[in-house]
Amino acid sequence: MSDSTRAASAPSPGYRLGPLHFADGISRTNAWTFLYVAFVIMPIVSFMSFSQPYVLTEMVGIPPERHGQVTGMLTTIHEIIVLLLVGSIGGLSDRFGRRPLFALGTLITATGFAAYAMADEIGDLYIGRFLYAIGMGFVGVMIAVTAADYPAEGSRGRIAGVTGVLNGLGVGVAVALFSAMPAILQERGVPSDVAGGTMLWTMAGLATLTAIAMQIGLKGGTPSGQTIRMSLPRIAALGLRQGRDNPRLMLCYAGSFISRADLTLVVTFISLWLQRVGRNEGLDGPAAIAQAGIMVALIQGSSLLWAPVMGILVDRVHRLVAVLGSLVVGGIGYTLLGLQDHPFAPLGYLGCALVGIGQMSVILSVTGLLGQETPLDARGPVIGLAGFCGSLGILTTSLLGGYLFDHWRISGPIILVGLANFAVALLALRIWLHDGRPLRFDPAEARSGSVIHVGH
Repeated sequence: MSDSTRAASAPSPGYRLGPLHFADGISRTNAWTFLYVAFVIMPIVSFMSFSQPYVLTEMVGIPPERHGQVTGMLTTIHEIIVLLLVGSIGGLSDRFGRRPLFALGTLITATGFAAYAMADEIGDLYIGRFLYAIGMGFVGVMIAVTAADYPAEGSRGRIAGVTGVLNGLGVGVAVALFSAMPAILQERGVPSDVAGGTMLWTMAGLATLTAIAMQIGLKGGTPSGQTIRMSLPRIAALGLRQGRDNPRLMLCYAGSFISRADLTLVVTFISLWLQRVGRNEGLDGPAAIAQAGIMVALIQGSSLLWAPVMGILVDRVHRLVAVLGSLVVGGIGYTLLGLQDHPFAPLGYLGCALVGIGQMSVILSVTGLLGQETPLDARGPVIGLAGFCGSLGILTTSLLGGYLFDHWRISGPIILVGLANFAVALLALRIWLHDGRPLRFDPAEARSGSVIHVGH
């Protein structure tokens, strides 16, 4: 091939936005669409769970004493479907490209919101959650795959930090706007079930518009420029083999398990524990919820404020050091908070701040290391397996954490995740020592630009 032919076929330099440097071939439109998606995708991911109590009570009419049973069944259906899908979706993205699968998954979540909006009975909710879970199987993996595709190697941390902030702002804005919608409509005489349906139809519309934006604005094809055709068993085997051959990827799989478990814990058990403690300390229901809300807001606020700082650190210190430090901070935060008999005190607030910082740090550092260590033509299978580990983390935390909550102490799930963070930190420490105790990030050691020729 002549020099002129090579130059013509080489990808164009990646778009730069201030300190953010995107990968070669990523245009201005691709980059801004990626940032838009970072802002709107987390409301689509999280709003179904947030709105579910209202749907159960006001739209379907399920009594409060049955909420736990129904919610548990819906969550189990969701996670089983995601577990069955995520291991193969990453590999399919190497065959069909990221863009159509991301857009398709987001469009399917819209059908889930629509089914919830029309729900009259429990069976309708199961259908809606089934559809939504299929969509989330695609969306969850594509979030991680595009997070690996879009940054240039030296900007992985900074771009991850910016997307983390956009994720948090998106959730905050969506919750503030859409959760207020039913109350505003009811003040104008709209029945509560119709108001809730309007809220869910609005989310379905947002998901549909986002799917269209993805299909128009995200980059087509695959980063390697090749279509990789592999059977689903070979896709799974490739992800496992890459982890077996590269201990850093094995650490990323373990870190994905922990980070998704962390998110579930904050949403479910910490809020439940704090409300229970508030009632035990003499607060009435609204006051207990308000006090728990302050603590959860502290976790989320510290996480959001820390994201840009951690993004810079991930691009400066060695990424094994970043993962190790993140796990230690998270372990200290969860354990400190879980050991408090009276969490509404200075040590409890400190624990919440450390939980938020540790949670965001683990997500960003694992994202950076995963993108750095995954060969260009193996991203789909590897990141799909990481997503599988994350879903497994959610199931494990929900089941084992629930048992500890009921049979040991109500803060047991929090202590459990703290100890799990320390356990994975020991693995990170072992790998870091084996690799010669590197301290500074060196782009030259990244495997993200290598091709292993997995087959076509």
